[in-house]
Amino acid sequence: MSGSLPPVEEIDRIPAACSTVAGREWEDGNGHVNVAHFYGFHIRGAEEALRRVGIDDAYRTSRHLGVFSMEQHLRFFHEVHIGEEVSAHVRWLDRGDKVVHGLSVIVNRTTGRIANTLEVIEGHVDLATRRTASFPADVAQRIDDEVAAHRALGWQLPLSGAMGVRR
Repeated sequence: MSGSLPPVEEIDRIPAACSTVAGREWEDGNGHVNVAHFYGFHIRGAEEALRRVGIDDAYRTSRHLGVFSMEQHLRFFHEVHIGEEVSAHVRWLDRGDKVVHGLSVIVNRTTGRIANTLEVIEGHVDLATRRTASFPADVAQRIDDEVAAHRALGWQLPLSGAMGVRR
């Protein structure tokens, strides 16, 4: 499946949400990065991407709104070894009234390969009622602007096929 992946130069058209070097504590018994550390790194990238559209601690405190993960699909393409540098890039795919569909991409900077992706559906929630709630107009517009910019990139990554915004 890795033959259908876009080149890293295309992924880099989305600025890295975060980057790091895989530390010794990330290693599993197979001699490469453990899935739990990939997952945590994807989440770090997603949190930064959410901050960029205004969903941060201040948003949660002042508006009593946030996002909950509703569905996820992690897909692996290439290994990452300890000491290799990685970056996470978040591509917004679509937005509904109460959900956003996104894809986090981990790039191995050392090898120049896409390591893996995490496809997500995040639900926008009222933190008092713990139920989904519509995005406020200002946040919805920022997400829509990101979706439009990312759709114009002209490349795709494999998706699960099971997730998406239902209209």
